Parts: sequence; structure tokens; C-alpha cells
Amino acid sequence: MKKLNQFWASLDGETAVPKKELFFEITTCILAGIVIGMIFSPKKCVAIGSNNSGNGCNCGNQGADDEPLEF
Repeated sequence: MKKLNQFWASLDGETAVPKKELFFEITTCILAGIVIGMIFSPKKCVAIGSNNSGNGCNCGNQGADDEPLEF
């Protein structure tokens, strides 16, 4: 416990940090937080789109029972 208290007391000094290093430290912390949040978040079932096979829009695909379109 003595060593921990000595270490904690030694952190009170002021130090100049270059702006570039500070930027990279902040960026690293943000990205690490995002990754850790993705790892420990609960699993979710997310569906993008309606998955309804394009009702009303054939998109050029014809079924076996469809008649060919005449223009």
C-alpha cells in the first residue's frame, strides 16, 4: 500500500505533452471504448430492410408461373 501511495503522490507533477501525442492518446481511448463496447454489448437481432421479397417490385425477375411481359 505504501508503494501505491508513493506512486499516486508522484502523479501530482505538471508535464508538457505535445498536441500530436495528446490527439493520438484521445483517439486511441475513443476507439478502444468503441471496440470494448461492441464486445460486451448484449446480442441484438437487427434486420435492415423489410425482407418481404420485394412485393410489387420484380426488379426484372420473373417467377416460373409469370407470363412474359409484352411492351
